[in-house]
Amino acid sequence: MKLKKVGAICNAGGCYYLMDERDAAGEVVGQWLGDGRSAYPLVGLPVMDLENICAMFDITEKKREKLIMREMDAPDTMNWEDTAPLERQLDDPKLCVRYNGMDLLPLETSAGVTFIQEKYLLPLDGLEYMRLYERQSASGGLYIVVKIGMILQAVIMPMDLPDKDFMEALNGLTSQCRDAMRKKALIPKQESVPERETGPLFQVDESTGEVVGEGAEE
Repeated sequence: MKLKKVGAICNAGGCYYLMDERDAAGEVVGQWLGDGRSAYPLVGLPVMDLENICAMFDITEKKREKLIMREMDAPDTMNWEDTAPLERQLDDPKLCVRYNGMDLLPLETSAGVTFIQEKYLLPLDGLEYMRLYERQSASGGLYIVVKIGMILQAVIMPMDLPDKDFMEALNGLTSQCRDAMRKKALIPKQESVPERETGPLFQVDESTGEVVGEGAEE
C-alpha cells in the first residue's frame, strides 16, 4: 500500500476520513483512510487520530482549515473483512473512459455495468495480482472491494453512471468508431507492400544511448 498516494487522493478531494473499525467491546481493531468514496486499511501503524494524519501527510494548520477532516466509526452496513459470504469476483476491466476529467473503468456486475475511478487503484502495490469483487451493503447498495491475494486492500464506491450526458458522449464515440471501421474496410489491402511500423520519437545510438536524430519513421 502506497500511503502517499492515499494522501494524494484525499488531498485532491479535500477530504480526509479516518474510519475506526471496532470489535464488540468497542476497541479499535482496524483503521481505514479515504476521501469518502474510497477507503484503504492503515496496516502496521499504531492507532491513529487526525493529529497523526496531519503529521503523516505534512498538513499544516493553515492547510487543515481548507480541508474536511473527520474521524468516525467505519459504517457497519459494509463488510470490512477480507472475505464476505456473497461477494462475487469481477472480470478485469478492458476499457478506460475519460469523462469530465475522470478516468473511469467499466465493471460488469450482477446489477449491470457500473464504473469506478481508476485513480482509486493507484495506491495499491502488485496491480498484476489485484482482483476486484462486488459486495452488497446491508441496505442493498453495491460497492467494490479490491484484494491482492486474499487480503482486502481497498473499498471503492461506484460512480452514479451512466447518465444522459455520459450516454450521449459514449454514443457519439461509438458512432465515430463504427465510421472509422467502415472506412478502413473500404481501403484495398496491398499485400505486396509490407506494412510500415511507426518509428520512435527520436533515434538513439544503441551503444551509447545518445539521441542521434529526430523524427519518427525509419
